[in-house]
Amino acid sequence: MEKDRGERGVKESGFPQLHQLGSQIAQTSIDGIFAFDRETRITLWNRAMESIYGTPARDVIGKRLLEAFPFLAGEGAEEDARRVLGGASVHAVGRSLPVPPAGRAGVYEAYYTPLRVEDGTVVGGFAIVRDITDQRHAEAQLQESEIRFRTMADGAPVLLWMAGTDSLCNFFNQGWLAFTGRTLEREFGNGWAEGVHPEDFQHCMMVYMSAFVERRDFRMEYRLRRADGEYRWILDAGRPRFSPDGSFEGYIGSCIDITELKESASTLRTLNTELENRVEQRTAELKTANAELESFSYSVSHDLRAPLRAIDGFSKILLESAAGTLDERGKDSLGRVRAATQRMGELIDDLLDLSRLSRGELRLETLNLSLLAQEVAEEFGKTDPGRQVQFVIAPGLAARGDAGLLRVVLDNLMGNAWKFTSKRSSARIEVGRESREGKPAFFVRDNGAGFDPAYGGKLFQVFQRLHHVRDYEGTGIGLATVARIIRRHGGTVWATGEQDKGATFYFTLGT
Repeated sequence: MEKDRGERGVKESGFPQLHQLGSQIAQTSIDGIFAFDRETRITLWNRAMESIYGTPARDVIGKRLLEAFPFLAGEGAEEDARRVLGGASVHAVGRSLPVPPAGRAGVYEAYYTPLRVEDGTVVGGFAIVRDITDQRHAEAQLQESEIRFRTMADGAPVLLWMAGTDSLCNFFNQGWLAFTGRTLEREFGNGWAEGVHPEDFQHCMMVYMSAFVERRDFRMEYRLRRADGEYRWILDAGRPRFSPDGSFEGYIGSCIDITELKESASTLRTLNTELENRVEQRTAELKTANAELESFSYSVSHDLRAPLRAIDGFSKILLESAAGTLDERGKDSLGRVRAATQRMGELIDDLLDLSRLSRGELRLETLNLSLLAQEVAEEFGKTDPGRQVQFVIAPGLAARGDAGLLRVVLDNLMGNAWKFTSKRSSARIEVGRESREGKPAFFVRDNGAGFDPAYGGKLFQVFQRLHHVRDYEGTGIGLATVARIIRRHGGTVWATGEQDKGATFYFTLGT
C-alpha cells in the first residue's frame, strides 16, 4: 500500500518523466531517493530514505520538506531546494544528520537535480542521498595515520625517504632535509642524487634501480653531501612496499650516518695490522727464547750432570778405598757429600721436567680420571706392599684434557697424599669430584700430616716446602708442576687443610 501511495504521489505531482523512469527502480536502490514539487512537497520517498530517516513514506508524502523534517533547516536543505527549483544542480557533501527517532545518524552526500517537462519548465526536483559515514571515517583514520606517520618520521633519529612505483622519491623526513640543507622540492624525484659523491653515484644508482626492478630489499653505502658541504658515509637500507592485495606501491628507506663507524673500522684495521705484526715479532722472540731454553736444558742436562757424577763417583771411591783410615766423622762427611750430589741430580731432573711443561702442544681428549687414578694407586701399592692404605676412587670421573699431563697431576697429588700419610696406621686417600660454583672440581684428599693454612699460598711455588726434608723427602717442585699443568688447561688449583688433620687438593679444567 505504501508503494501504491508513493507511485500515486508521483503521478499526481505531474512528473510524467519520473513515473516513466519507474518508481520500482527507485524503491530497489541502495541509495536514498526522494522527489519534491515546486512547493517542496515530497512526492517520492523510497525505502532507503525510510531506513536513513526512520520515517515511512506514508508519513512524509505530500508534506513540505521542512514541515516533515524541521531539523534540516539548519543543514541548508531549503536553500538547496530553491536552487534546484531555479534550474541548478546541487551537490551537497558531508552533511551530518542528527539522530532521528528511528533512523541512523551519520554523514551523507546528496545530489539535487531539477525535474523538467518537455518544454524545459522546472516542475520540481529529486535527490539521491548516499551514506558516506564509513568513507569519512576511513578518510579520518587515514589522515590521522598520515599525521602520526609524519610526526614519527620527522622525529626519527634517522633519515627517511619514500618512493613511488616509478622509482621517483616523493617523501623525505625533516631529518633528511636538515642533513642535506635542501628543500623538499629540490629533493623530490631524483633530485636527492645530486648530493651523492661523484665516485659513488654510479654504484648507488645501479643498486637502487636494480632493487626496484627485482622488488627486493637493498643495503648500500655511499657518501652524501651534508649541509656544511662535507661528504659523509651513509648506510641506506630500502624495502619494497606492498598493498594488502599484494600490488607493488614503491619503496621506503632509512639512512644513518656511519662516518665515525667507518673511521673506527679503519683505525681498528690499522690496530689489527699492528697487533699482527707485534704477534709475529713476539712469536719470533718466543721461538728464539724456546730455542735458548732448549739449549739451556741441554746444558743443564749434560754440563751440570758431569761434575755431579764426578763428585759422587770420587766420593764413593774415596769412601771405599780409604774406609780403613777414615774415622766415623770422615765417613759421615763423605756420605753427606754423596747424598747432596744425588739430591742435586733429582732437582735438576725435576726442573727439566717443569720447564718441558711450558712447551709442546696440548693433546686434548675425553678421559676417565677414575681409571688413571686407579693405575696410579696400584703403582704406589707395588712400591711398598707392606703399607696399609685405603684408596677410595669415585667412578666415572670424566674430564677433557691431555692424558699424559693429567697423569702427571695425579702422580704428584696422589704421591703427596701417599707421602704425607706414611705415619698413619690407617691411611686413607680419596679421589673424587665436587661442584663448585656450578662447575666440576676434582680433588685428592688424605688424612695425613696436613699443613698450616697460614702458609697455604706457598704450596704451589717452586722449592717451597712446609715440612722438613728429614721428615718427608721431596724437592718442592711437584706442586708447582701441578699448578703449571692446570693453568695450561685453563683451570685453577687450590688446597685446604689443617696440621695433623689431612689436606685436600682441588683442581678444575677449563677445557
